[in-house]
Amino acid sequence: FLKEIGFVTDEGDEQSFILSLFHKSSHRCVATVRLFFLNEKTKIDKPPLYQTVPPSNTIDRLLEKLPVYELSRAAFTPQMPRHKRLGGLKLRQQLSFELMIATRMIFLLYPAYTIFALMEPPLHRILKRQNVNFEQICEPADCFGIYRTTYAIPYRKLLEETEPTMGRITRYYLKRLCKDPSGLWRFVDNNPYLERSDIRLEALCDALKRHGDAVTLAQLLQTECLAK
Repeated sequence: FLKEIGFVTDEGDEQSFILSLFHKSSHRCVATVRLFFLNEKTKIDKPPLYQTVPPSNTIDRLLEKLPVYELSRAAFTPQMPRHKRLGGLKLRQQLSFELMIATRMIFLLYPAYTIFALMEPPLHRILKRQNVNFEQICEPADCFGIYRTTYAIPYRKLLEETEPTMGRITRYYLKRLCKDPSGLWRFVDNNPYLERSDIRLEALCDALKRHGDAVTLAQLLQTECLAK
């Protein structure tokens, strides 16, 4: 499927959440991002950014606690559909916001310690406007002819700082997922590095049921065992 929509694939996709946004009327994929994850069971034991950046003690130290994510390969279609109110740049900014909401749901469902990102500075600036405050941990490096920079952020920090901008809409989509989780379970069951017990869906749905729209991030994470 990914090849059919023009997505470049590699062996790392097998241990990744790949999230895509589709234009409703045309059914075309307009944006996508990959969440490569490492846990104690994954075959590949280094994030893809290791293929690009020089050796780093900082990255090695952050990899000591698993799971971790690498957020990478964010892409937008060059044939962006027209929008009545948003121009090309604003539309890409909106799509990046929606991709971050999707990744935020994954972080709630399958927690980690650290989230890495390999990206160009313009995307980093867009994310900072959304309270996604990645910190640079390596010097820029040549990545297939484009200089990209390695960033990292603690899992809890990302969730807490994006709560004001993304919390309400994240809950909306979580409630929809609670009503029909069949697609999520198909993905988990087909992934060799995940078990249903890894996914916190039941705990999240229970918190939403008990507290309704007033549920706080702390209540959503109350069964979370990862260190702050």
